[in-house]
Amino acid sequence: MLEPIGSIFSSHRFSTAFASRLTGVLDKVEARQTSDDTRLSVLKFPDSRTSKESARGGSLQDVFDSAVLAEAPTEPYLILENKYPAIRSLRTDADIGDGLWICCHCHHENILRHWKGRFPFKYLRCVRCTRKLSSDCHTSEILTPWPFGLIHAPRPAVGREIRYCHVCTTCGLSHRAEMAGTTLDFYGVTCAGCGTSSYGDWPRYHIGNVEPYRRDPDSSFANLIDARADDAAKLVYQWEMAALESRPSSSLNCRNPG
Repeated sequence: MLEPIGSIFSSHRFSTAFASRLTGVLDKVEARQTSDDTRLSVLKFPDSRTSKESARGGSLQDVFDSAVLAEAPTEPYLILENKYPAIRSLRTDADIGDGLWICCHCHHENILRHWKGRFPFKYLRCVRCTRKLSSDCHTSEILTPWPFGLIHAPRPAVGREIRYCHVCTTCGLSHRAEMAGTTLDFYGVTCAGCGTSSYGDWPRYHIGNVEPYRRDPDSSFANLIDARADDAAKLVYQWEMAALESRPSSSLNCRNPG
């Protein structure tokens, strides 16, 4: 018995739609299974015995990328102590950082940020001229120059890091100092950035208080400018005195003949 033409087309459309939908579902299931298999094949659980070794073997950039800021956010009372609190509140910690250093070569103002870990300030190279920080540069309290002769300091509290560092004279990478009892150890360090060895001759710094700078960054900048001007005046005075001492004495005698 012949079926009506309409019923034939309608059943054909139904079977075609059902088959296409079924095919689409099967494709999605296969795709999901494939992605799950791929994902499971990629996932690898680290061996607890080698996790520390792999962390030590990571690149220096990986250490930088995973570093966490060491200084706490600015307390509101510090902002209120500013002469113009409303203006000061417009600048965030991300804007001003933890301190400032002025390059002695190009006089550029570089922002300092204190990080937890072995490299407290990462690379200390000028943003403008790319020269490294030296003892002739001027810095705010967060990076206070530390004399070579002083090696004794109080130990930090439990859970706190040593607030002393030294900077590689070759590449400018900062290294947190080590401590044995109350004695600071600045010797026998191999720079992780360039491989240079330290013989105690790298510039040393105390990681000071961040509050004066956070309270008034503009005042800290002005103090650094004044300090740089004072050092320049002292240097000129030393040059003039050295020139006078090296000048030959005059053969003229101002005494009246007697």
